[in-house]
Amino acid sequence: MNDAATAEYWDQRYAHPNHVYGYRPNDFLKLQSRFLGPASRILALCDGECRNGVWLAEQGHDVVSVDLSAVGLAKGRALATERGVAIETWHVDLADWVGMPGPDRPWDAVVAVFTYLPSALRRDVAAEATRQAARGAVLIAEEFTPAQPSMGTGGPTDPDLLVTRGAAADEWRGWNPDVRLTERRLFEGMDHQGLASVVQVLGLRA
Repeated sequence: MNDAATAEYWDQRYAHPNHVYGYRPNDFLKLQSRFLGPASRILALCDGECRNGVWLAEQGHDVVSVDLSAVGLAKGRALATERGVAIETWHVDLADWVGMPGPDRPWDAVVAVFTYLPSALRRDVAAEATRQAARGAVLIAEEFTPAQPSMGTGGPTDPDLLVTRGAAADEWRGWNPDVRLTERRLFEGMDHQGLASVVQVLGLRA
């Protein structure tokens, strides 16, 4: 796939009438959501068409879905309306978001699922999200590893967008992270289907 991290690229991908990555939440997020407190204020990074943000709102959480694609976020708002919930959407490039003033209420949780960010920006985003999170906040993250391109089941091919176990542990060090490297089967829309190599992070803000 083309790994161009531009708003135009993602707007074009999300212009498809269906949700490119499906309508269900990410499996790892769904499994680890049991650690979230009631009515948590959640930051969902690179949430695209907001499948994860909408599902979290359905669980009673206060969600902000962030993405650089206006098309994706519009589809997310439509999905939220269809399901009878509300989410807040921020249309912003994370390179511009880094260094902005933090929210009035610190995040109770940060969700980062398949962000496709260049490594330098990914580190900056992790540091910013850490700065804005409340002590004891929950981190749930999943990214593709450098082994993923050989699997042929979706995800980026640019090595700089892929995440090793060591990189994930370093980037999220402020969370006392539990970082695991694993293979699992994805059933996420048209573009994430089949056995995949992923790194999964679960943490609590120190």
